[in-house]
Amino acid sequence: MMIHTHPLILQLLEDNTDGDTRRASLAEWYRAERPVIDVLRGTTSLFRIDGPRQFFGSETFAMGSLIESPGVTAHLDPVETLHLEERVRNAIEKEIVCWIAEQGLQDHPPIEACLDRDIEDPSAIRRMIDWTRRSRWMESQSYVR
Repeated sequence: MMIHTHPLILQLLEDNTDGDTRRASLAEWYRAERPVIDVLRGTTSLFRIDGPRQFFGSETFAMGSLIESPGVTAHLDPVETLHLEERVRNAIEKEIVCWIAEQGLQDHPPIEACLDRDIEDPSAIRRMIDWTRRSRWMESQSYVR
């Protein structure tokens, strides 16, 4: 097990923004009594699915879940979790498929899932800077009559 976990631990210990991001992704682990399967976030709401998964008949249940929204904190039982997880995952799938259609992505050949960060990270930063500058310019223009 150490052979597989050692590289992950080293990545968690990196003293850079990657390490910070990896450590932040584990924040829910500290709050949860059970192993966290997934954390799905909305703008102000959170749906944390707790494991381990249990198999009964043809269903795969989480042990339960936590929902948090302004003014609401609730623990869901395994059946409630199953129903909400299905609804949330269906909504996510619908939005991804809509995005693909809107952007015409099905017309492009599939690409390699891995990327070269030495090339892609600077490109992403440039894209953010360009978009922010254009967005600010357009917002300032909207006040001109």
